[in-house]
Amino acid sequence: MPAVNCKYHTTTPARWNCGQCHISYCPSCVTEKDNGQAPDCPVCKGTLDSLGAENLITPFWLRMREFFIYPAYASPIILILVLTLLAFLIRYVPGWDIDINILGLEIPRNSIFVFPFIIVFLKYAQTVLEDTAHGYLKPTAIDSDKLFGNGIIVFKLLAILLAFKLLTSAALDMFDQTGYFIANVLTSISLPAAIMILAIEHRFSSAMNPITIYSVITRIGLPYFIMFMMFYLLDIAQSFLLALLQQHIDPSLSFAVYVFLTMYFYIITFNMMGYILYQHHEVLGFSIDVEMHEQEEDKQFDTVGVSPEMREVEILIHEGNMEQAVSQLRALIKSNPNNIDAHERILKLLRLIGNKPLHFEQAQKFMSYLIGENRMGNAAQIFQDGYEFDKKLKPEKAVERHEMARYLRHKGKAKLAMVVLNDLHRDFPSYEGIPEAYLMVAQLLSEHLNDDERAVMILQFLIKNYATHPLTGEVEAYLQTVQRISNH
Repeated sequence: MPAVNCKYHTTTPARWNCGQCHISYCPSCVTEKDNGQAPDCPVCKGTLDSLGAENLITPFWLRMREFFIYPAYASPIILILVLTLLAFLIRYVPGWDIDINILGLEIPRNSIFVFPFIIVFLKYAQTVLEDTAHGYLKPTAIDSDKLFGNGIIVFKLLAILLAFKLLTSAALDMFDQTGYFIANVLTSISLPAAIMILAIEHRFSSAMNPITIYSVITRIGLPYFIMFMMFYLLDIAQSFLLALLQQHIDPSLSFAVYVFLTMYFYIITFNMMGYILYQHHEVLGFSIDVEMHEQEEDKQFDTVGVSPEMREVEILIHEGNMEQAVSQLRALIKSNPNNIDAHERILKLLRLIGNKPLHFEQAQKFMSYLIGENRMGNAAQIFQDGYEFDKKLKPEKAVERHEMARYLRHKGKAKLAMVVLNDLHRDFPSYEGIPEAYLMVAQLLSEHLNDDERAVMILQFLIKNYATHPLTGEVEAYLQTVQRISNH
């Protein structure tokens, strides 16, 4: 069954679906509630339905390259090389190939010394399985715990392998070749499930329970049998590669090559079993540490760097619910006046829908906030963008208009500076900075716009109405300069 993709990130598998709106969402669009319950639909506010982690996580058969690469990372490949070298050296130590008698069994001495290294490797392989099952898709650093911690798990694994071997042998003794064939097929199919159960529960009894094994296989379904076939093909590939290499290497190295390939393919197998558990963790009922969309290596998710509330706003805009988006943005700004994204988005949205009164109100609030944060450049840009939409827009307070005019003058935007100060004396008749502000206007008119006539009018207005202000002398001097230049 093909994956259901997110409506808004069309190449991303969806995690949730709204049956009422018929919209599918990925983890970038909605966020689970703190209590772990399903999120609400941003559009209708109804509870979303889970599409299951299987829809979200890349199927394992599309990750075969990653499985083959996994043992080649630094941590596993170094361990494999070290263990291969030790096994090779032990095998060829003079006299170590002599059989010794243990409980009536003739066992090669070197096999006894190799056994601890087998235990160490199987412990690491089991760790790979468990790490992958919990969402760590790349090898983590090897430490003593990964090689020696909870070593009993390895003996449980060996006991499972031995128990399955004994079952097939018993079937051969009791039912001849037919029984052996049936038992061999059943145990071969069941063994991966038993190993996976051991990784989840760490109990030998659970791993050997036929009901538990059947439950795991049926819950995973068809992917389990595809995995089983992959294991069969991996076994063929390993045998073929070993035979090919033995034709071109020194016979004395054959054992080392065999050990290396066996461990390499074992890691692939255990990594694949872990990923199957990871992919189907929801139906199997166990929790993971790292979700697929949190993987550093996974770039399929558009994890936009915005808050969940802003993501909901974007969805509402996509769905054409402009008024609802505006209401949500106003609520966001009210609860968090520092939310720059919300301020910028609501202004753009209000210009889009043509709501000048609300745009005027929101723009003034935003400019006041920015000026208070000493971000005059941003405030001036908000004014410039908003003024193109609404010619009545100006900063809310007299001092804000005055400071912005200074900034715009410094940036060479004379006309905008004059717009900001226009009618300042009517809007704020008691503002003490009017003479300074209007002197600036006169300077802009004369020096930048070549309008000496209007500059003279403003200067005469200041002399008449603010005769006692400390700037009067400067205003008179500038008036004389303008008139002299104008006469010439």
